[in-house]
Amino acid sequence: MRFGNFSNRDYRIALDTETQLFWASEKNDPSIKASGVTITEALDKLNEKTNGLVQQQYAN
Repeated sequence: MRFGNFSNRDYRIALDTETQLFWASEKNDPSIKASGVTITEALDKLNEKTNGLVQQQYAN
């Protein structure tokens, strides 16, 4: 198994299994984060906190 950074996104996503919330954090400053019931909601909130600096790019 290979581990490493395979993404050039501006954010990171994590799932808190206890609260069932997705957390999105800014890649360069992990202290900036937002949560949501869906990944999209978490990213939208993170985008608001960063004044549009986080580019929402979805996998096809």
